[in-house]
Amino acid sequence: MSGDREEVPSVETDRELVAIVAVADNGVIGRDGDMPWHIPADLTHFKETTMDCPVIMGRVTYEGILETLGEPLPGRTTVVLTSRDLETPENAMVAHGLEAAVETAETAARERHGDADRIFVAGGATVYEQFLPAVDRLVVTEVHDDPDGDTYFPEWDREEWRELERDDRGGFAFVEYIRGE
Repeated sequence: MSGDREEVPSVETDRELVAIVAVADNGVIGRDGDMPWHIPADLTHFKETTMDCPVIMGRVTYEGILETLGEPLPGRTTVVLTSRDLETPENAMVAHGLEAAVETAETAARERHGDADRIFVAGGATVYEQFLPAVDRLVVTEVHDDPDGDTYFPEWDREEWRELERDDRGGFAFVEYIRGE
């Protein structure tokens, strides 16, 4: 799967590596450390999709979740990709680098999540940019709006991806893409 991509040779896993994101038509994914929209169905979709799997995210995204929920994502192991040392509760772990993040997520998938077959990448922008060449699948909530923002999903070549599923809703759509086959 991800291991044979020349662009990111240090990210190797036998599990499916999946980026999950909500992104507006103008590429915005955040504003002032938060999402510039509130779509309860998207929050439910994120929870249901990532449940019982490891989730890799950057420190700022992790701290935003802590601020909102008061704890890391329940029912998932959060792998915080950061250069800093952080104190984390039992269901969160720190990794310093892409390879370490994937290794930590692999261990969590085996030991904490019944050998989960997916590892999720859940932001922010820099983490998406680092992992995008290695991910096998994109789970995208396409938000049909052009909000102001300061954080953007990286450019991606849609020719490299094939749309698998689309669930259009009022003002947004849940879409899954798989790297071209």
